[in-house]
Amino acid sequence: MGFLKGYVTFRRYRVVGDSPPGFKSFFDGQIKMHSFNGHAKGSDEKIMGWTSIQNVLDTDFEYANYQFGDYALFSLRVDRKILPPALLRIRTMEAEQRYMKAKGLKKLFREQRLELKETVKADLLKSILPVPSFYEACWALFEGWLLFGSHSEKVAEDFEELFKRTFSMSLVPFFPWDPSYLDGNVVQSPAVLKKDSA
Repeated sequence: MGFLKGYVTFRRYRVVGDSPPGFKSFFDGQIKMHSFNGHAKGSDEKIMGWTSIQNVLDTDFEYANYQFGDYALFSLRVDRKILPPALLRIRTMEAEQRYMKAKGLKKLFREQRLELKETVKADLLKSILPVPSFYEACWALFEGWLLFGSHSEKVAEDFEELFKRTFSMSLVPFFPWDPSYLDGNVVQSPAVLKKDSA
């Protein structure tokens, strides 16, 4: 795990928003509520949630094992089903031929083709095993910044969305050349906790 040992690539954020009183209890309850539970419908393409940074199978966060001094370290787990486009195309063509033959049709309307494609896609996703991925996060609770271990825009969007849903705070990408920092006028104040609120 890169944030604990070894090398890591990351993007940096400012954490923006109001932290509630008793943040330690709030954090503990929220990260457990939004932890990875592995429960997904058969046709779901993606499920995600938080796990321990030390053990990706630990989603209970016993003994607040996410806390390392003034930092919170945890992982985002994303299980994604990858459906090969060629397989979807072939199975959809087969379904269209069966449908036209059964209905005695020579061609299909666009809406019919789209409906058949979605049905085929849902059926295929039920039989595909998801591929898990893990991405680390390091939140400096008392300094208002956070590091996330991925450069992928798609993964970053998932992380930002789940972070906001979990903690009711927003993540703003940090750039050293941000005019609001260069001028000394921060447009959005970072969520910086007081020591006694953690």
